[in-house]
Formats: sequence, structure tokens, C-alpha cells
Amino acid sequence: MDLAGTLLLLTTTLSASTPSPVQADEALLVPDAPSLREDVANALEAPWLDDRERIELRLHHGVWMDEDLDDPERRARAMAQTGTWDDEVFLDQRLSVDLRARSLIALGRCAEALDLLDSNPTESSMILRIRAHESCGRWDDALREIERLLAMNPGGGRTENETLVDRVEARSVRARILGRPSSDYRLMMTELARARDEVDRLDWRPRLMEARLLVEKHNRSEAVTALHETLSLNPRCAPAWYMLGRIALGGFDFDSAHRASRSLRRLSDRSMLADLLDAESALINDDPETAISILDPLLARQPFLRSGLALRAASDAVAFDLVSARARLDAMDALCPGRADGYHTVGRFLSQNRQYRDAAFFLEEAVSRRPRWSAPLIELGLLEMQSGRDDRALLALQAVSSLDAFNERAAFSLRLLEELAAFETLETEHFIIRYRAGEDEVLVKMMPDALEAMHHEVVDRFDHEPAQKTVIEVMPDHEFFSVRITGMPWIHTVAACTGPVIAMEVPRKGPPSLHLGLFDWLDTLRHEYAHTITLDRTRNRIPHWLTEAASVTMELAPRDYATARMLASQLKSDGLFDMQEINWAFVRPERPIDRQLAYAQGAWMVEYMNETHGSDALVELLDHYFDGLPQSEAMNRVLGLSEEEFHAGFLEWAEGQIAEWGLFTSPSVNDLVRRRTDAVIGDGAGRSNPADGAGESVFIPEESDVERWLEEFPDHPDLLELMVRGRIDRDSRTDPETLEYLRRYREARPVDPYPDQVLARLHLDSDQPHLAVEPLTRLESLETRDPVYAHQLTLLLRELGLHERARSSAAKMLRIDPYRPEFHELAAAISIETGRLEEARLFLEALIILEPDQTMHLRRLEALDRIISDVNSKTG
Repeated sequence: MDLAGTLLLLTTTLSASTPSPVQADEALLVPDAPSLREDVANALEAPWLDDRERIELRLHHGVWMDEDLDDPERRARAMAQTGTWDDEVFLDQRLSVDLRARSLIALGRCAEALDLLDSNPTESSMILRIRAHESCGRWDDALREIERLLAMNPGGGRTENETLVDRVEARSVRARILGRPSSDYRLMMTELARARDEVDRLDWRPRLMEARLLVEKHNRSEAVTALHETLSLNPRCAPAWYMLGRIALGGFDFDSAHRASRSLRRLSDRSMLADLLDAESALINDDPETAISILDPLLARQPFLRSGLALRAASDAVAFDLVSARARLDAMDALCPGRADGYHTVGRFLSQNRQYRDAAFFLEEAVSRRPRWSAPLIELGLLEMQSGRDDRALLALQAVSSLDAFNERAAFSLRLLEELAAFETLETEHFIIRYRAGEDEVLVKMMPDALEAMHHEVVDRFDHEPAQKTVIEVMPDHEFFSVRITGMPWIHTVAACTGPVIAMEVPRKGPPSLHLGLFDWLDTLRHEYAHTITLDRTRNRIPHWLTEAASVTMELAPRDYATARMLASQLKSDGLFDMQEINWAFVRPERPIDRQLAYAQGAWMVEYMNETHGSDALVELLDHYFDGLPQSEAMNRVLGLSEEEFHAGFLEWAEGQIAEWGLFTSPSVNDLVRRRTDAVIGDGAGRSNPADGAGESVFIPEESDVERWLEEFPDHPDLLELMVRGRIDRDSRTDPETLEYLRRYREARPVDPYPDQVLARLHLDSDQPHLAVEPLTRLESLETRDPVYAHQLTLLLRELGLHERARSSAAKMLRIDPYRPEFHELAAAISIETGRLEEARLFLEALIILEPDQTMHLRRLEALDRIISDVNSKTG
């Protein structure tokens, strides 16, 4: 087979299908099939190469053919590139000592590797001994070997790049051991740049080493570039695919990680790196059972694989079996005493799973074992941030910064903490509110009373009160908010809860890069505070779908029409999730609607649970999750049902629900039209629709047809909607008969806001505007992103003299759009009219902040203060 055929075969092997447009964007991180660089392809075809040289070049660039692997040494080098370290070729005693030792080190059998390398004085053996010593935690031996290597004169028949890359690796190991990760960093990057750009532009090894260093510094973008370059020079480089997959997981890009795993498995059907990547992906998705099912067979084959052993311990920990996790870490200690990597891995996944107390124990143990290793310190700092202990987070991240000035993740988080330290603080009985001084004070000053009332409602519902005050961080814009919650895969909105800390950006109009728009901040915080309560009550062990569902049920706004239609449609098309799928829908949605559907369906299932088993059933489930029971067992104990039985009962109940909503009524309008069309065609008549093409007659129902059908089906919501929309939207009719049809439609389909929108508009324009109060009240309750209904209702209620109700609507108006001066002016007037002068004062102070150039606001405040003083003097 020629080179072109080899490249075609390799491309086919790495890419199973042409990526869709969506995949094409994602492939910027993990490509389906990297293209071999043109200069590499040209070099492989150079006419002056003899057969042996051409084979060696193909082997080096990962484009070998099967017939090239005709001796053990070449096959072993190929298997090394693909990460197939357990291939039987490495048992061949004819192999070089270095290749056999590399296999042993990769499999975690470092002591055997050191025995094999003991009498070998070459530079290549020295770097292998350094790797083995570091892997075993033999720091002093590794440092002595590093000093010997760096003191040697390069030579021994090795290429200049091989020498350069090995010396960079030795320096990086020394920096890690001594806790000086910044030491020699510029020198190492300069040496790699020279190897890459001057010594041999086609050598992939300097780029791979460069990527390793960049990954250590959390420099994601430059690391990805280096890895893409590596694959363009060697598409079979398994470590490059693996690192890309781990970078993808770091950003919770599970599709890209899956592509990396798939590419690794195409390189080797028993790829250990693919197993490790898939297991880590499962753990990030809070699926320890899947991780264990991957890791146990892997460790049965390779029982000394440290990364696999660490992930296996983390799997037990995430499954709430800390005893087994500790036992596995003890077993790792028996193999390599004093190592910190296992504790770091367990702590990292526990922190991600919001098991903060246990995570802190393992991370602190990792730090005590290696005080100058930055990785566990960073995780500890981020954990403390999510726990609301910013002072402790600051200490940890400052320690990292002193160790490693080039670590972007630590520097990024430290800058954030320093900015947060400058925030103002407002403390209530149960909350600590932090915000940036300036206009955001307008929003924050409205929060205390509303938050305390919210606290009591949510605590009563879930029968639990947190032991500590909840921190609410009010972020000035979406960019700041995004930085604050970096590293949380479940965030897709304007607020987020880590447990004891809730971060929320302000509701505000503006450029999409700064603001996501208006929303009812209290509705949002009720959702997030429900997370705080349920997570704390269960030690963060509540299933993902249930904490989201419970939070949705605490929102003020009822289910809207679009959500009801989505739920009904998915029920009828068998598109609702089962009890396992619904958890995955939050973190790995397969359809555009999946995440939205998961929120809505979860809340619907909680409604079903409340109706059929009582509101206390949910609270009892939380008790069992606190004890670490899996969902299936907890449901069986509380509900007396298996997950499947609960789900089946829910689906049956849901059918009745959508009937009450007036959705998917039988017969459908299409059925009625079809029946009428058949009758018309049978009579040889019909109304032609030219748009449907010549020669076809399609029946288009007229109002008389709808009236006739309504005689047969008087409460049919679709027919009533056809009637009212035709009369009102098309013909602008508002006669009593039409309004009667509208009333009937509202009763038949109570989830549709259309009748209230029509009635509110008609009554506001009539001589009986008070009749608009009822429909406007219903519309206001549904709307959380636009203050239009709350504003209209406030004006109307004030005009009618219903000042207390007007005050309530004004509060919602300001919750949605707190930076609108005219809203504060209206709210101040209503507060004065209801005798709440101190409340009016807050609104006037807000106006001074929002419009500092308007001197009338200050004059009004001074006048109000005089009134307050007079009142106090009279009552005093």
C-alpha cells in the first residue's frame, strides 16, 4: 500500500462519519480526523529515502503500514505510540531495555522497571529512571538522577531533539518535586520552541512536551494548539488524544471527550487511556457505577495502574463509601508510601460532587503529604470559595501563586477573590449579601425582608434549616458571574448554588456579553435557596433531578403555557425521560429541549408525588438520601414503589393532567376536518386551495363548520380557540357572543393566557377598567421576565384606590427591573399613600443613586425626612 492509501486508511480509522455542522464546531477541540501536515506527507514521499528510512519515517509520524511492523522493536515502538502498553510484544526479551522499561512504567510496575534499568547508563535510561522514581514517590532518588542527567554532555547517538525534550522533562520533574513549578519554566519553553522551530520542524515530541507543561499551568488554549500540532505530525499519538479528552472534561465538554475516547479505541481496542477517560467522564457525570464497571476490568488486567487505582478510590467516595475509598488509598500507600496523588484525586471528585467536608479532608491530606504541590492547593482553594470561606480560599490560592506564578487557573481565581474582597456586605438574620458598591445597592436594599420571608417558606417546606448563614453574591454582570461559577457543569442560567453560596447576576438589560436580560430575582433566589436547603439536608446526596424539581416547585410563577404544551407533546410522543435518563438530561442533553424538559418533567413528577403520596413523602426521601441510600431503595421505602412503578403511575396520572389542561383533546381538529373533507369529496364538492397545487381539493373549515362541530363537542378547546381567534384576531369582533366563546375557551383550556390578554386589553380600554384586575393578576403571576403586566396592574390598582395590592404589584415590577427610575418613583408614591414612609425613603435613595444629576430627588428626600421627623415627634 502506498502513502496515499495509508493516509486514507488512517483517516477512515480515526473518523467514523462526517461531522455534522454542530460537531464541526466542537471538533475545534477534539478533531474527528486530523490531517497530516503537507510537509510531513512530502517528506515521506521524498525520492532519496531508501526503504528502511521510509519505514522509520512512517513509524515516527504514526502512519505506518502493517507490513512495516515486521520486527519486535518496530512493533513495540508502534504500540508505544498508540498506548497499547500491555501488548505481548513487550514481553519479548529481544526488545531493548528502554522499550521494555517504558512499558513497565506505563503499567505502574515501576520497581520492576528500575530493576531492569539499573545497569543501563544511557541518557534514555536515565529519563526513564527519573519517571519511575517520581511515580513511586522516591523523590531523592529522582533528584539525584536528574542532576546526573543535566550534568552530562549530550551525545550517545541520540538526536538533538531527543536530548532537548528529555532535559526539559527532567527539569519539569525537578520543579514538581521541589515545589518550584515556576522554576526554569521560561527556560523549558524556550528550549522546546528551539526544538520545535529550529532543530526539527517535523518532530512532534517537543510539541507534546510543550502541551504537558501548558496543561500543568492550566493554559488551555495554548495546550490545545500544541496538541493539534502534535496530531498533525503524528495522528496516532495516544497521549495527545488523551490530553485533549481530559481538557474537554475539564470544560465539561462530554461530546468532545467521547470523540477523544473513540479515537483512542480506534488506535487500540484495549486502550487503557480510553478506559481512564471514560471512567473520569462517568465520575464527572456523578455516575460511579459506570466508572466502576470500566475500572474493575481494567485493574483486573493492570492492578498497579496508579491513575486507575486513584479513580477507583474516587468512585467509591462518590458512591458515599468512604470506608472502601480509604482502604483503596491505603493499598496504594502500600505500593508507594507517601504519595499524594490518590488523595488529590478523591478530594477533587468529592469537591466536584459538593461533598465539601469530606473533600477538604482528602485534599488537606494531599497537601500535608506534598506541601509544595500546587494541584491539591488549587482544588482546596476553589472548594473553600464554593463553601463561602473566602478567607481560607485566599490563603490556599496565595500559596499556589507563590509556588507557581505561571499557573493561570490559580491566578485567575486569586484575582476574582481579590475583587470579591472589595465587595460591600449587608447581613440579615439568615443571609449575608455581598455586592459591588454603586448602582447594585438599589437592588440589594430591596432584598432583606423578601429573603427572610423566603427563608421561612422554604425551610417549612423541606423541614430543615442550614446551620450557617447563606451567602448571596450579587454579581454586577454576566461576565463576572461566569467567572465566579467557573467549574460548575450544571450552570446554564443567571444564578447558581454551590450549597452555602448562591451567586446571581443582576437582572438588567444591556449587551448580551454583559447581561442576560430581566428576570424576577426573588423567583430565581427561591429556586437557588431550595437547592441550598435540599443539598444541606441530604449532605449533597439528593439525586440531581430531584433537587432541581424541588427547586422549581418553590418558584413563585406557575407553569406557563409553553411548558404545558411541551410536556403534553412529549408525553404523547413518548419523549418523556425515565428515572435514569432524567439525570443525564441536565448534564448531557441530546436534544435542544432536553434540559428544559428535565426541569419541567421533574417538577411535574414532584407534583404527582405530592398528590398521590402527600407532601411529606418528599421530605422522607430527603432523610434517606442523607443516609446515602440510592434512589431505588429510598423510593421503595417511602412510596412502596420501584422506580419503574412510580414512573408508570406518573405517566398515567399525567394523561389526566393534560386533559384538564385542555390539550390533545379527541377528536382532533384534523380528525374533524378529515371527516368533513371525505363527506365533501363524496358529494363531489369542495373548496379548493390553490396553494396546494392544481388538481387537489382541500377542505378549509369556515366559521359555520366550527359552529356545527361545537354543537357536537361544546367544550372542545381547539374548536373554541379556532372560533375566538378567528373572530377576535382576524375580524376584530368583541360582541357578547364572541366574549362568551372566549369565556368558554378559558374554561376549556385554563393554561392558555390568551383569553386574559384579550380581556385585560378590552377592559382597560373600556369604561369599566376595574374588570381588568382579575385577568391582569393572572398574567402578572405568569410573567417573570417582563414587568409590563406588573406595571399595568400597579397603575390600575393605584387608580382604583387599592393601594395595598398596588404595593404588592409594584414590588414585583421592581424585582424584574430594579434599575428603572420611573418604577422607583411610582413605588415611592404608593408607599407614601399607604403610610410606609421609611419604605418610600428607600425608593427615593434609589432614585438618587440611579439619577445623581436629578436634584429634585434629593429635595424630595429632604422633604420626606421632615415629614418622618414630624410624625416621630408627634408619636414620640
